[in-house]
Amino acid sequence: MGRLLIVAAVAAVFLLDLAVGRIWLSLDDMWQVARHGPGAEHWILVYELRLPRIATAVGAGAAFGLAGGICQSLFRNPLAAPEMLGVTAGASLGAVGLVLAGFQGAVVGLGAGCGAILAVVLLLILAGGAPAVTRLILTGVGISLTASALTGLLLSRADDALAGDAMLWLTGSLNGRHWPQARLIWGALLPLLLLSVAGARWLDRLELGDDLAQSLGVPVRMARMVLILLAAALIAAAVSVTGPVGFVGLMAGPIARSLSRHSGPDLIGAALVGALIMVLADLMVTLTAFRVLLPVGIFTGLLGAPWLIWLLWRDTSERRVM
Repeated sequence: MGRLLIVAAVAAVFLLDLAVGRIWLSLDDMWQVARHGPGAEHWILVYELRLPRIATAVGAGAAFGLAGGICQSLFRNPLAAPEMLGVTAGASLGAVGLVLAGFQGAVVGLGAGCGAILAVVLLLILAGGAPAVTRLILTGVGISLTASALTGLLLSRADDALAGDAMLWLTGSLNGRHWPQARLIWGALLPLLLLSVAGARWLDRLELGDDLAQSLGVPVRMARMVLILLAAALIAAAVSVTGPVGFVGLMAGPIARSLSRHSGPDLIGAALVGALIMVLADLMVTLTAFRVLLPVGIFTGLLGAPWLIWLLWRDTSERRVM
């Protein structure tokens, strides 16, 4: 029931986001586009401008949400975010370096992907052969802080115009996204989603603790490394097309788990909730676009900051009761 509710919400917000803009479309207008194709009056507006942006939002949101669900289950903490792996900061450093060098478009996305891969390789090397959860978190935070410091250093020495472009990318945006970005994120998401669902059994048992998971037949060391690589690949794919959009991964996992009847991780639900959050944020961008389209990361931050405060307050209240 929970998943059906989320799917219905995603579909409703998707259609609303497709209809809203400087030119508002009715259901009949969108039906004419679907029926007549390129011959329809609003074909270019729907198919070439709005649809690829929203498809990118759904794919990237699902990737962020899925990565968040994996990290929160792997670290056994609802406050765990993919940023703890250092992958987001590594991707940001790679992309900002290329933006400041004068590159644009797909090259910047490639730089973000390479930065993310280097960050996770460094994480696995520094964390050691059989990393415990605490060691992974501390190593990931160290990599994240180092990469963020290097990004700040590059920005402080950059030309104002290029620094402005880099800062816009760092906020996370769906503006100007077209079919190449949509194909990229969906081409990466579908196989990674299948692998993540296959690894959900490992996650369910790892939540019980390493010793118990080992006794239940889980190869703890290999499982943890595979799951980290999956989360890193999901983040790399999403960041390469949207930039580092914050809070989506943090919110998606706990919301999906609260709507699920299963006590363990609900990765499909986390992907759906992530997609819903991203499309909802894109709708907020469109509704507030009086003069200029704002970055979508601003609105995910507005949604996520109260959520984080509530999680911290709930955790503090539970500890007081205990």
